[in-house]
Amino acid sequence: MRIRDSGSSFFGFGGGGGSRSDSFKQGRRPGQKVKGVLLKWVSNDMAWVEIDGHKLLAQLNSKPQVGALLTFIIKQLTPNIVLKEVFEPASASIPALSMAGDFETARTLFENQLRSVSNTFEIAPRKQHLLNFTKLLSDNKKLLSTFLDTTSCLGVINQTLLSGKPECLFYAPWLIPMGRRHVGLKRHKGDASANLIESLVEFDLKDFGMIRAEFLFKHPTTSYRLKLQHTARAGELKSYLSTRRYSDISGDIQCLGVSQLPQREHGGILAELMFKR
Repeated sequence: MRIRDSGSSFFGFGGGGGSRSDSFKQGRRPGQKVKGVLLKWVSNDMAWVEIDGHKLLAQLNSKPQVGALLTFIIKQLTPNIVLKEVFEPASASIPALSMAGDFETARTLFENQLRSVSNTFEIAPRKQHLLNFTKLLSDNKKLLSTFLDTTSCLGVINQTLLSGKPECLFYAPWLIPMGRRHVGLKRHKGDASANLIESLVEFDLKDFGMIRAEFLFKHPTTSYRLKLQHTARAGELKSYLSTRRYSDISGDIQCLGVSQLPQREHGGILAELMFKR
């Protein structure tokens, strides 16, 4: 891989990229936009970026955080692959990013307060989690206020970005009480008669990193698939989550598998919505 020092946020494969560069070229053309996820900074202006499974070393003028979604335009594919970082119009990106930032700030404030008062909540039987969570809110006005701020910020995102769509974001921190950075996405699959609902539940958990549980509800069966940032304790986590489910779901829960969370999903559900709208 060779970096093109153009001073304009170019990067690419060297001529010796072989099958890796040939794979990247397939189905692509100059002028096409592609999106990538920032994996890791290696210097002030160089970072590893993943685009559709291809790990590339990029020169960036912007200073995004790890996990951020970036947009590039293909400048050329031969003899070397060269892409240039581009920026979406401010009118399209700033409002969405501002809403996401408001939600993340409110969520952090709430979850920090929740952890300071949730010792008995975390060790209670699963069926009591929602009841205990509600009691915590009713007994603590400050905690209730920050929770309402968090759900209000999420409501603004739903109304602005997802209005009229068969999906919505939700916030349910009582599902996994010791988790952090909770967020979920619920969507209806197929037509109304199919009664098929998909829910993505995402959170961070100590020793496991980011976790994404992908649930599929088809009464009376619930199936789920786990994606883990760190898979060393996958069996333990699978056993733990197999006993957790929504209070309005009856029937068996079936695990369809456990896999590594792809790097492109490390930015989280909210980031994916921001850049796919």
